[in-house]
Amino acid sequence: MKETKERIAQLEEQVYFQDKIISELNEALTNQQFQLDEMEKKMEALIVRVRQLSPVLDDGGVDDGPPPHYGNNL
Repeated sequence: MKETKERIAQLEEQVYFQDKIISELNEALTNQQFQLDEMEKKMEALIVRVRQLSPVLDDGGVDDGPPPHYGNNL
């Protein structure tokens, strides 16, 4: 009978610690998911911004030659 009570106590202790670890893992996972959601929002905003700036930054592939400070030393 004593062994059974000790075994039950050990199992209860084990379940307690497992529940605690599961709770901690759940909290960590929830925090990571929040961070991922925020990063996705920021990434989408960056994509939109890059698409807006793309026509402004695109020179149409025209090669204007070397910059003027190179001089005529070619």
